[in-house]
Amino acid sequence: MNTTAHFRLISTGSIVASLLFASAIGLGKPQRNPKVSNQENPGILLTTAMKNMERGVWSVSGTVTLEKTIKLHGLLSGEDYDLTMEPRGMRGVVIKDKAWVCSDRETWHAGSPNDRLPYDWVHTPIMAGGVLKVPFEKVGAEQRNGQTWLHIRLKVPEKKIKLKELPQYWIVVDSQGHAQYVGQVETPVISQAANSVLYCSFDYAPAKEKIAPPPLGPPVDDKAYGFYDIEQHKADWRGKIVRIEVTPKILGCEQIGEDTYRAFFKDTATPNHYGIVEFPRDALVKLGFLRKTVSGRHALEDLEKMDVLGRTEGEPVSLYVNVIPIGEKPAARTVAIGARFVRDPDGNVNYTWESDEKQSAKLTPVPAPSDAFDGDLVNRGIQKAQNGNLDGAIADFDRAMQLNPKDDAPYYNRAQARRLKNDTAGSIADYTRAIELGSTNPVASNNRGNARAANNDRDGAISDYTRAIELKPDYARAYYNRAVARKGKGDASGSAADFKRARQLDPTLVSEESVANSHSSGGSANNGAAGTTVSLLDGKLKLDIPPDFSRDPDDSKEPKTIAKFSGPDGAWGTVLRGTHGLTPDKLEGYLKMRVSEYNKGFKWLPKDSHLQWLKKDIVTIDGHKWADWGFVPVMKGRKDYSHNPVYTRNLTTSYKGQLLEINFTSNLNTDPKLKKEIDQVMDSVHLEE
Repeated sequence: MNTTAHFRLISTGSIVASLLFASAIGLGKPQRNPKVSNQENPGILLTTAMKNMERGVWSVSGTVTLEKTIKLHGLLSGEDYDLTMEPRGMRGVVIKDKAWVCSDRETWHAGSPNDRLPYDWVHTPIMAGGVLKVPFEKVGAEQRNGQTWLHIRLKVPEKKIKLKELPQYWIVVDSQGHAQYVGQVETPVISQAANSVLYCSFDYAPAKEKIAPPPLGPPVDDKAYGFYDIEQHKADWRGKIVRIEVTPKILGCEQIGEDTYRAFFKDTATPNHYGIVEFPRDALVKLGFLRKTVSGRHALEDLEKMDVLGRTEGEPVSLYVNVIPIGEKPAARTVAIGARFVRDPDGNVNYTWESDEKQSAKLTPVPAPSDAFDGDLVNRGIQKAQNGNLDGAIADFDRAMQLNPKDDAPYYNRAQARRLKNDTAGSIADYTRAIELGSTNPVASNNRGNARAANNDRDGAISDYTRAIELKPDYARAYYNRAVARKGKGDASGSAADFKRARQLDPTLVSEESVANSHSSGGSANNGAAGTTVSLLDGKLKLDIPPDFSRDPDDSKEPKTIAKFSGPDGAWGTVLRGTHGLTPDKLEGYLKMRVSEYNKGFKWLPKDSHLQWLKKDIVTIDGHKWADWGFVPVMKGRKDYSHNPVYTRNLTTSYKGQLLEINFTSNLNTDPKLKKEIDQVMDSVHLEE
């Protein structure tokens, strides 16, 4: 669904939007204390009808008119929808955090649950809120299919206003005069983006059917195919899903529709065999083939000159495509529907544009001269690091230093990469060189402080955090880190002051407990001292976070992630809620499914290694059942994993019918002490219903 249209609905309800419009044409003030009963007050009836529509499934059909008229029809249920726009026939389905789009009336592909423009059009007119603040008047009543429909509209004193331009509602009422739902609405709604007015006209009715995912089946098998295979089996694979694997570099692209692009690739299944894949709107950017979408038709050389080319090397990329034969020709359309195949615990099939590869590094780019070749190398190195190729990234940073020894950017980014490779001394040296070259980036000082803290150089760390604060006085993370370091030195008052300031700047970073605890307890992560007690879910969930972990700011783009934590050398943790439904009786099945998924192996596992399961049990914690599962990669023939990376622990439970999951991993950090810290986090988990 296209959210880049020329107009956008404001986020408030239709009544507020209509009021803004009405005020421009001279509406009088709302009447005060109308002396009528609830059943006779049109505003109260309208509010009741709208609130009734917040539950259940509702059919909708009608039009939105600006310069052109767009027809919409489909289903609404809370924030979920299944809507089709005509005459293009574009259909979108959103169920919780999953989305699907069909733009050709035939093939489906993964969408984004944030694409809500058609939903806003049909939902805004029936949003409850603000109705009682404006006067409505009764126009009349009529019978439709044995039902009574009460016609009301906004009441205005002016006589010259066109009545059809005022918000009008037809409310279905029962025999007692009680409002049931809004059956019809005709109303103007302001579009702030277009600085104009939309005219909406919709009919609503209770629906018997439910909003369901589109009929996407699983892939034919797990094998990766090529374009030649599709040509040979196009009849057998008609309408089916097949996984193909292509080289990481796109060879050309062409826009063939408002929301559709063709891309030219070489596959990996057959030597020197090429083919075309169709993609929706921004999928090529999401998958890293392009930096941004471009209109027109462009060969590889054009994309390079336009500086929009994405990845050019690395691992092959898997895509799931829908096969659509083209007549009698020995070819077929391959329409990409996603990059990852997911089967929910309830058996539903879904495809997403998220790849299976997890980012191994998160580097913060430092600005470099845009016209310098060493700057290109720095950017390329950052891209390699984000794709997990740390050695390749370091090689690019080395080359950039040779070209411009006085540029601090390659030193800063090489320091980031070295930290992820557990080269603490090397990272400290690079951070130091970047600072000596004049870097005023407060992150460089903060990160050198983290590296020094990892080496138990608390005085050096405190000095670096102080410098970072001088460069950026509102740097909450630096205050937090200095608080942890001061706490480790036994400076309770200094620690408390820094915790308090960090909390003032970013309340999500530190809890009140850490401020209180800093007065009475010292120690550090190295001696097992307690860190911060984090309270989530309105205090129902609590867990103790080690001092060398910090809570990341909340991201509105990840509403299912209720907390995220960053630890030393890339270690991290998350608390997820509501990614899908989960009841206690399905917990064991969920555990078996996840164990089965992980047993299939991963590309990032070193050769001659396997996942050793630490736990995969159903346990009871404070009377609540949890799935306790964890693993660590182990080389064949070895039993000791104390210095292995990717030590991972997970706790999963059902909370109010939804999945609640806590994940912590050491990532590339191999320190045995960190494994104990992760275990302590899991042992501290406490949940109340």
